[in-house]
Amino acid sequence: MGLIGESGPDRVRLEQAEVEVFLALAGELHFGRTAERLRISQPRVSQLLRSLERRIGGRLFERSSRRVALTPLGERLLEGAAPAYDALVLALTDARNVARGLRIGFLGPFFSTLDDAIAVFRERHPDCQVRTLQSSWTDPFARLRSGEIDVLVCPWPVEQEDLHAGPVVAEYPRLLAVAASDPLADRPSVDLEDLADLKVIAPPPSVPAEWLRTFWPPETTPAGRPIPRAGQARTEPEMLSLVAQGACVFVTSTAVARHFSHPGVAFVPFTGMPPSRAVLVWHAGNPSRRIAEFAAIAAGTG
Repeated sequence: MGLIGESGPDRVRLEQAEVEVFLALAGELHFGRTAERLRISQPRVSQLLRSLERRIGGRLFERSSRRVALTPLGERLLEGAAPAYDALVLALTDARNVARGLRIGFLGPFFSTLDDAIAVFRERHPDCQVRTLQSSWTDPFARLRSGEIDVLVCPWPVEQEDLHAGPVVAEYPRLLAVAASDPLADRPSVDLEDLADLKVIAPPPSVPAEWLRTFWPPETTPAGRPIPRAGQARTEPEMLSLVAQGACVFVTSTAVARHFSHPGVAFVPFTGMPPSRAVLVWHAGNPSRRIAEFAAIAAGTG
């Protein structure tokens, strides 16, 4: 696949594989690691490099049994080729993203968090189809990592090495979901310290550790009393069903109360924990301009 298509006496027609080998070897300065990185054989690396050097008419690397180093000609090529190749990859990625649209994932209570941002984005980019898809609490980042979605709105914080946490896009005050028949339903508020006398629904087992510190209540109250756990569910309706049965209470937020209801459940203002925050997250290796623009719109800066 040629990267420079027009022919002429002074133009060099390059092949994508040759450029990729050159850039990878310039970064690794090791034929074995370059082959590993590109998932090709070491002889293939040497073959592609020799082919590129023949096209250019000079040596790009000094190589011996002990070291590999760029020649002055190689350094000159790297200086111009690296940013040009990055720009090409970005342009191709952007074109692909436009073709397939923007796929936005959400976890249960946050499905309407981005409605206004989506409306603005659609107005600016009528050619870009926007789809929304629900993710699961049992494996919240699975669809993001598999490439099924481009961006996810989920609880803050996100501390995953392969994911980029963007802006916080919303805050929701805390509530406690209790059975409608529970005396707590008539109280003006319930505090974190009160949870020692109750049973709190346990989070799904695969919830990220950072959410256990911030999104779910802690193991003990501020005074050090243990907070009992009871029951487990994977979705908001399942959680509210357990609450209505009187099996437990559920520390949640106005985001859940706005979209999920149950005739046997009451929501009471809850104090002692910070608001629930929603954050945008995308794969760290995705350089999409559309994601960056959508994130800016959602954060109110675009």
